Amino acid sequence: MANFITKSIAAGILLGTSGFATAATVSAGGIEWDTVAIGGTQGTTATFQFQQWFSDGTYGVGADGQDVITASSKEAFALGSGGFLTGVGVFTGFSDGRNAFSPTFCQNGPGQCELTIEFGGLQAVGVNDFDSSNAWLNVYYDDSPDFGFSTNANSHEDFADAQDGTLWAAFEFSTFDFDGNGFESGNSEAFLNIVGGLADVIDIFDTGTLNDIFFTASAQFNGDRYTNNSTGEITTVSTPATLGLFGLALFGLGAASRKRTSK
Repeated sequence: MANFITKSIAAGILLGTSGFATAATVSAGGIEWDTVAIGGTQGTTATFQFQQWFSDGTYGVGADGQDVITASSKEAFALGSGGFLTGVGVFTGFSDGRNAFSPTFCQNGPGQCELTIEFGGLQAVGVNDFDSSNAWLNVYYDDSPDFGFSTNANSHEDFADAQDGTLWAAFEFSTFDFDGNGFESGNSEAFLNIVGGLADVIDIFDTGTLNDIFFTASAQFNGDRYTNNSTGEITTVSTPATLGLFGLALFGLGAASRKRTSK
């Protein structure tokens, strides 16, 4: 555990030194954020906290037609093959550097909204190997915050609060790579494609390809069936130059562990 590498943080540091130009402000679905210049193209970065666990994959269908966590799938199974990686969380930052005194991405001001996240369908098929063909990730906007501004050991109990807002964006996984210590801890990297949500959000994130955002995350179970204080980052993917920069950032970490791709 002592050598546990948080790739999302390291990649963010490298990207942060790559020479950002003047930011452009974007508004969509109740939030407002500043873009950053990566490879000459304006993009978006965001950070989040989450809790995850292995479930039986018994998901429901929300009013918007997307998969959602249920009372059954919020219960954790023992770590191992056959289980479906499932989780809930909340965004802690969304390129929200416009106000140095009280940064926020809520259009109505600090603490006036929440942007929550939930995901599922990542089936463990072997040690460090996941099938992402049915995996999904939803983002919800709520102007009456009830999930909380961070995650804790009992966040899975609040799954209903994480999905009771407006569906802001729905994504499916194009790829999912896991570099880990068995099922106990590890780092994940994925490309996701937007498939639903609010029209103005889709317009911003849809690149017309299967790779609309790049997702990195790290988590540890610490002997429990639920993780705590897991963190992640998403960054928009808009040009081949951006992809090249991501590759450079991850290569610079010098991670030597062998990774397996689910597809």
